[in-house]
Amino acid sequence: MRAIKQLSGLIILITLIINCRPDKGFTIRGHIDGIEDGTLITLYDLNQQINLDSAFSTNGNFILKGLVEDPTTCWIKCKDEYAIIQVENTQMIFNSPLKDMRLKSSITGGKEQALQNELNKLQYPYDLIYLSTYDSLMNKKYSNETDKQKLIKNFSESQNTSQEIYVNFGKKHTDSYLGLAIIYMNRKSILKDSINLIYENLTPKFKETSNAKALKIFLYEKLAQKGQPFIDFNAKTLKGEDFKLSSLKGNYIYLTFWSAGCGPCRMENRFLSKSFDEIPKNLSVVSFSTDKNTKLWVEASKSDSILWNNVSAIEGEFDKVKTIYEVQAIPTSFLIDRNGVIVEKFIGFDTDGVLIKQLKTLIDKTENKR
Repeated sequence: MRAIKQLSGLIILITLIINCRPDKGFTIRGHIDGIEDGTLITLYDLNQQINLDSAFSTNGNFILKGLVEDPTTCWIKCKDEYAIIQVENTQMIFNSPLKDMRLKSSITGGKEQALQNELNKLQYPYDLIYLSTYDSLMNKKYSNETDKQKLIKNFSESQNTSQEIYVNFGKKHTDSYLGLAIIYMNRKSILKDSINLIYENLTPKFKETSNAKALKIFLYEKLAQKGQPFIDFNAKTLKGEDFKLSSLKGNYIYLTFWSAGCGPCRMENRFLSKSFDEIPKNLSVVSFSTDKNTKLWVEASKSDSILWNNVSAIEGEFDKVKTIYEVQAIPTSFLIDRNGVIVEKFIGFDTDGVLIKQLKTLIDKTENKR
């Protein structure tokens, strides 16, 4: 009898341990039509810029496993195709043909993915149009200039409608990670009063998310503006040394925000490296990486031969410095004068190679005003 009681107690203890142990994470069971055995499938975290897991297919089937701190937007990548998936610590099912995975995938599992499916359904008709017209424009599938202009018009209108649906969906679903991410990524196109109302009505749970904390900075902290003094910040160099923007005050400063996965950013890096001797001596260049993956930052810096101030806070998409400087798309850059005033803001990179000429002109113009 005593042995039976001990056994019963052990069973209860094991049951409690199982029920109280940390979250088991996510499992994605998937199938992709049209792939050979041994095809690599990867799950890529867009914010951390890392592969969470990978697997090789067998009869088109694969399993991906892992653990995420919060629901996370990822890509399931196969060959040159990808599909967006909202990964949560739950069981998920993925099915898709290889071709056009982004539009034709079927994914179930989790509240955030259910929202993503709803959003996909709303955007689908317009995404079909702009992807089709984009293909026609890139492959010159038009007979004359009139047809070309019609394609451009259809592309622009469908893309704008899809974006409008996207933003409105975020406003409607602010009690979700997906909705808050949409609001943050489109914060400059939404009235600040609307964002303030959204933030103030968030539940305590969602106010603690990275998205909401970044929105709070955007709403209530001083933001960098053209014509105003720069806002100082602390960061780290690749060697782990402390860096403050104010340490360069007295020189002109070209501050540019970039990441390893941004094509135009990398083009700018390589242009500056190639043209480094042409940069004015009174101009200090600062590249601020918005990468969250240090390894990618290091590799990209080495590949691009960055010779100047190269810093980061390793905070990724919701970086405080990036938010304070109202950087929504990268590369975004600023020219700061010797007194620390922001003279100009640049969005994107001009592939014609006129950047240094522009900077010299602005510096000369500023100097002549003294």
